[in-house]
Amino acid sequence: MSKYSISGVPRYFVPYVADCFQNAYGALVAYLNLNPDIILADYLSFMFDSETGYIGINFLHKPSKSFLFTREELNTSLEYACFPAVTCFDKRIPENVDQLPPDKIKISIYMEDDGKTAYERLKELIHMEVPVVVVVDLYHMRYHRAFQKEHGAHAVVVTGYNEEEGYVELFDKYSLSSSDFDGRIPLEELLLARSSENCLGSYSKPIRNMWMEVGKSSRFYYNDIRWKTVIEESCKRMLGEKDILGCSCGLQVIDSFRRELLLKKQELPEEEIFQEYRYYYNFAFKILSRSRIRFGVFLRQLEEKLPGKPVNEANIYLEESARRWEIISNLSLRLAITKNAGSIDNLCSQLELIRDNESRAVEKLLCLR
Repeated sequence: MSKYSISGVPRYFVPYVADCFQNAYGALVAYLNLNPDIILADYLSFMFDSETGYIGINFLHKPSKSFLFTREELNTSLEYACFPAVTCFDKRIPENVDQLPPDKIKISIYMEDDGKTAYERLKELIHMEVPVVVVVDLYHMRYHRAFQKEHGAHAVVVTGYNEEEGYVELFDKYSLSSSDFDGRIPLEELLLARSSENCLGSYSKPIRNMWMEVGKSSRFYYNDIRWKTVIEESCKRMLGEKDILGCSCGLQVIDSFRRELLLKKQELPEEEIFQEYRYYYNFAFKILSRSRIRFGVFLRQLEEKLPGKPVNEANIYLEESARRWEIISNLSLRLAITKNAGSIDNLCSQLELIRDNESRAVEKLLCLR
């Protein structure tokens, strides 16, 4: 068959989604008739690697020159999902979702240097009524403002193809990066974007026809153990009782990060500082802000199972923390533009307030364990 189209795939987007990948996952999770606000709930965490300068909530946003994440790295994130390691696709090994734990979904990430094999798998899935998350280089996507200007890996959802007329059907609803597309693009354009070397300044991060397959067991059910584990794990991480693959995390690490910023202000050349605030911290702080909002949304999904007062109070503190993460994101950009290193003191003051709010939120979460 030279054409096929899947109907009824939700055009998912929420403003607290972490990134384009989780936004695309959200569409597939909703298509599976599951609740993305529960299934995609991440642990509450703050992770800081003093050696690399990385800040975040897990390993999924850690800067890397490759998309070949290990199973251990990928599974620092979602309690309701299991990730095998990123691997090359082997059509001889069929996916068997009924072997999954019945209370988890599976997100398999594949790479395939042979574009023809990757395309044939895409068509096979579409014929099975399975939408596919594919990764593209926005440099080659004419609907996006980055077209022919900037390289960057981006997740979109493919729902159909027509070889007779030479197009694929896809949508990209991640409006946080100016994406709002739902329609057809030339097949050749997609193939080019999927095979891009994705040149990022001094190095390349090849896309390698990467795609994701999301599935669940026919026996899937919402297990109370999972949401309890999300809360338990969040408390352990925030209290510094558990690291993430050897990397410290928690409330005390927010203090360590704040001290690190003050030291850099004294030791590094100003121009180097400004670049970091503009191109790294500005974005990283926004992800942290969204993660706090998302965690609050997750708690509200459980209102019937949890005592109301601690949940409401935890959400008040998380919302205030999210607001302040957003403030320091904006402060970072302003600092880089004005080149006023003195603004770092204001940013660090906000970090103290964030720590205070998140400490109070954790106190309330401890009542829910």
